[in-house]
Amino acid sequence: MVEQQTDNIKDSFCVLPWIHLATHPIGTVTPCCVTEMKNSMSTATTEESDMEHLFLSKDSLESITNSKRFKAVRKDMMNGVKPLVCQKCFKYEDQGVGSKRQEANTLYAKHIKDCLPNTNPDGSLIKVNYKYVELRLGTVCNLKCTTCNPFSSNRWHQDLPGLKGTEFENDYYKVDIKTEWYRDYKFYDELYSKCDNLQEIWINGGEPTLIKEHAYFLEKFIEDGSSKDIDLHYSLNCTQFPDKFIEIWKNFKNIRIHLSIDDIEERNYYVRFPSDWNQIMKSLNKILKYRDIFTLELCQTVSCLNVFNIDNFKKFADDSNLFIAHNYVHYPDHMHVSLIPDEMKAKILSNIKYLEEHEIHKLKVELDRKPNLRDADRFYSFIRIMDRTRNVKIYDYLPEWEPYKDKFKIKAI
Repeated sequence: MVEQQTDNIKDSFCVLPWIHLATHPIGTVTPCCVTEMKNSMSTATTEESDMEHLFLSKDSLESITNSKRFKAVRKDMMNGVKPLVCQKCFKYEDQGVGSKRQEANTLYAKHIKDCLPNTNPDGSLIKVNYKYVELRLGTVCNLKCTTCNPFSSNRWHQDLPGLKGTEFENDYYKVDIKTEWYRDYKFYDELYSKCDNLQEIWINGGEPTLIKEHAYFLEKFIEDGSSKDIDLHYSLNCTQFPDKFIEIWKNFKNIRIHLSIDDIEERNYYVRFPSDWNQIMKSLNKILKYRDIFTLELCQTVSCLNVFNIDNFKKFADDSNLFIAHNYVHYPDHMHVSLIPDEMKAKILSNIKYLEEHEIHKLKVELDRKPNLRDADRFYSFIRIMDRTRNVKIYDYLPEWEPYKDKFKIKAI
């Protein structure tokens, strides 16, 4: 009966809102890690107000997981409705690109049969029990990537004065919440209590190796003997070698390390500012020595800044014998690859040598998205402001932008 019920809603159903916890650096929570973050409807809020967010620094995991918006997402799915906050997955599927929803329903298929029996008619869960947790542990980071923001990197605060008085001041870069929920051991105790038969942990940051407190959470599973049954994922920026965590990681079932590197040499310095390529290669070479224990892969965040070099970066991955995953920037909108000039798009597609067919297909889907001209103007404005703030020039590091240098100049009034 349960199998029939889930089969009837298979086009809208995703297992994640039932079994998954996705935290964000400032302590908010969404139904999954790829939910439309620019849509405020994705974030857990109180019953009384859609404007009052729930935070891990003050609210229980029980109240967050059974919050009004989370219940609404589950209820929509149970009624065969595709939730608005999940549109990113459905759009990808319509374009023939695999989605997080499809991936999750495959990876956690054995848990699907338990979802509906554990759900009240209003969409609340009878028992909160996570099988997959993704923890974005605060904003502590040693980089301030150009596509990032102060919500994910505390180092970004150094550049906020440069945005003062501009159109970006109250936009994506406005931060008025300061909390260190990820340093509270009570949070890890509560989370551990809701992780019976946990299947997967994914640790992000900031830069997670700089946030030592989360080792306490991992050690709990080592102590109870269940770590050997848990897959462990880490996203690292590869600027340092995580000596202190290596011994902890060895206790888990499968360890996959995702190395966030977006480009090569001085190009990466500009995109993942102010990274040191020599230090990255030094750390990478050390980490590669553990590839008999860990699965390693490159994770490239693809934006206006590095899409021109995406094929060469694929060669770098191939030469390093590393699998590569491409994550396209959708927010902020002014960093999406569809905004680059048409002639640049044509050059990218005509010079492909190393990308595989599925990678080319996804690239074309992203490049072909109808660009918003206002967002294109905002890209040039944003880069102009950030270059002035950081005392760099985009075309000195990313030469494909040299023909467009006039667009980055301050326009006379």
